[in-house]
Amino acid sequence: MNLSAHTREWVSSVEIERRTARFWIVVVLLEGFLLLAYFALTTAEPTTEVRYLVYPFVWINAGLWAVRRVTPTPGTRTHRAVGIVIAIAYLFVVLYIPGTIGFGATGTPTDLRIAMYAPGWGPLVAFTSPWLRLYLVPFEVLGYASLAYLVYANVLDLTRSTFSGALGLVTCVGCTVPVLTPLVGVLGGPAAGLTTTAYAWSYDIGTIIFLLTVGLLSWSHRRSRS
Repeated sequence: MNLSAHTREWVSSVEIERRTARFWIVVVLLEGFLLLAYFALTTAEPTTEVRYLVYPFVWINAGLWAVRRVTPTPGTRTHRAVGIVIAIAYLFVVLYIPGTIGFGATGTPTDLRIAMYAPGWGPLVAFTSPWLRLYLVPFEVLGYASLAYLVYANVLDLTRSTFSGALGLVTCVGCTVPVLTPLVGVLGGPAAGLTTTAYAWSYDIGTIIFLLTVGLLSWSHRRSRS
């Protein structure tokens, strides 16, 4: 009886792994097709910095991977409401700090523009008005939304994920410069040099920290569930 139960569990896990593998193969193939189609159907030419074409999919895939693996713990209506409020506040902060969203300025004309860039970078939505300002890059919005979902799941678990949650604040590309520049006083290096380096490697740094944050929040959730 025990052998049969273990066998069924093993077969079930193998089938899940196969479905997962098929899912990611389809995702990667679709992303590759979108890139090829974009450059084939437009006058755009691939950048020599290939990593800039890859980073959007790294963010999207990491966020998708985490959302598929994390299942928020059922809680009371009040508990869920608190989790939603905290997750929304978190999402607002990580979008507001780099200027992805913001408040408009008095006298600013209302304007909406949509630019078709390489998949992940586009379609980029730029909106300005006297009360609201948006600069939405798809892969950044999706990546930060996945972090907010992980924060929500951790809040429901009542875990102390303060560190991993706060770390998400610096995943925003625009945050890497103000975060790194204060280190000049400690390192004794020239401020201009460090700032220039931070800008040059901002997407690299932001991507690494984003992946680290996804891992920490996912680990925190799994640890609390176990």
